[in-house]
Amino acid sequence: MHPSTVLRTGFNARRPNFLVIITDQQRGDALGCAWPSWRPGSSVLQTPNLDRLATGGIRFARAYVNNPLCMPGRSTLLTGLTPRGHGVRTNGIPLSRDFPTMNGALAAAGYRTHSVGKIHTRPFGIPNGADPETLDPFDYPESRAMWDRGRIAHLPEPYYGFQTTEWTGGHGAGVHGDYTNWLRNEHPEALRLLAREAGTPTASGAEQSWCMPIPPELHYNTWVADRTIAFIEGAAQRAQPFMTWASFPDPHHPFCAPEPWFSMYDRDAVPMPVRREGEHDDLAPFFRQVYERALPLSGRRAPTNIPDDQLREIIAITYGMISFVDQQVGRILTALERLGLAENTVVVFTSDHGDLMGDHWLMNKGPFHFEGLLNVPGIWRFPRRVPAGRASDALVSHLDFAPTALDLAGVPAPESGPAWPRARMETERQLRPWTGRSLVPLLTGEVDRVQDAVVVENDEDYLGLRLRTLITPAHQLTVYIGEDGEQPFGELFDREADPGQRRNLWHHPDYRGLKVELKERLLAELVRTDNRLPRRLCHA
Repeated sequence: MHPSTVLRTGFNARRPNFLVIITDQQRGDALGCAWPSWRPGSSVLQTPNLDRLATGGIRFARAYVNNPLCMPGRSTLLTGLTPRGHGVRTNGIPLSRDFPTMNGALAAAGYRTHSVGKIHTRPFGIPNGADPETLDPFDYPESRAMWDRGRIAHLPEPYYGFQTTEWTGGHGAGVHGDYTNWLRNEHPEALRLLAREAGTPTASGAEQSWCMPIPPELHYNTWVADRTIAFIEGAAQRAQPFMTWASFPDPHHPFCAPEPWFSMYDRDAVPMPVRREGEHDDLAPFFRQVYERALPLSGRRAPTNIPDDQLREIIAITYGMISFVDQQVGRILTALERLGLAENTVVVFTSDHGDLMGDHWLMNKGPFHFEGLLNVPGIWRFPRRVPAGRASDALVSHLDFAPTALDLAGVPAPESGPAWPRARMETERQLRPWTGRSLVPLLTGEVDRVQDAVVVENDEDYLGLRLRTLITPAHQLTVYIGEDGEQPFGELFDREADPGQRRNLWHHPDYRGLKVELKERLLAELVRTDNRLPRRLCHA
């Protein structure tokens, strides 16, 4: 096929390309177009490129994670399995290489698969108390200790279905990987500018906050966009569909950005969090512990009792980080259009989880099943099949991402990985390999919803905390399970009367019947979404 024909048609018209853009720790309402009416004040956040992306397709206002931590969420996106299905129940558990992945299925079907930026299917750390010199770097390829010691200089490829990678791990001053190798080789004088000590602290003294002196054109956000554009430009010369994963480390804390993004937002103009006095009186005891003296959570290790002036600074810097990413997303979208690929490319924008940002007197992430943490951006654009300009309140989750992508590509869900052969389908009643729903009927406008419940799971075993949450259109129920199966506390929110989740109705006598009903529904959803892989190979 002549290159000009490739550019005009955007590859094989029967198989779309995929551009998956992922941020880290971005709330669903942290978009200029997504401020919910029930939140106090109004949004000042500017995301013109992401707003344009949403206008060109469909935005799911009620898109949820199935676990509010990085590694479990990203593993679900790639494998199509629940956290209990793929085993990454919390941060720090590596994803088994034996599981088949969505992108691996695309690669097997002839797609060119590539990842730029963060992946996070392996820990950034090493086992507690271990000597890194005694460990096999193949088992810890995303560990900063391995990269800093020069024991690994590039991820092993293919990597979880990505044929090639250009990788970053960590955040802010802790970033490492192919990006820092590039910076060290091409701009060695700028490497030190990533360090917190090189930056300017905030006026309020807010935690983990500083102005980065590195020029924006050398920042990792720009690098992720540059490398994504370079891959797309190369792909435009091949008559082969592609799937590229553009994963930005921001706006995950620490709260740091270069100018002009650091100072972009007036600290006094940012909206304050959703919270009420006495809120923790109605919640599990660990909420007050986190607020007053901290617990060593997977997502935070410091108290959340933060003065309002520091909180405003943190919110304003986070907004600046998001606007910086938005600028880079705009560059990638412009490249798609310039290369004639926009019409035949499915663009997805989401995040691995949200951030409480002071809501309910809490910060960052952890075992807190509130909207700010569970709800994430969910934008799909595909001009050939997805009508533009729609916002949907249908319930969707990360579990639906992989089935939807493969449905659009016309590729069956993978049922086997490196550790076991593919088994022949035994009967017509055999369940689908993945429990998520294809969103294609929603994308095309054929239906208004494909499900009426989403399940979220969260294990902080080392703290004795295990949470299971059911989200329905009108309610949200969270059950805490202790060591012996006891249920001493939980949460029940009426999403219609109290969309901000300010009042926990778990112990309210008028809601006892509803609580029982929702518990039964939660049990049913846990059974329905349980793992169906690997398939059995024979009868015995």
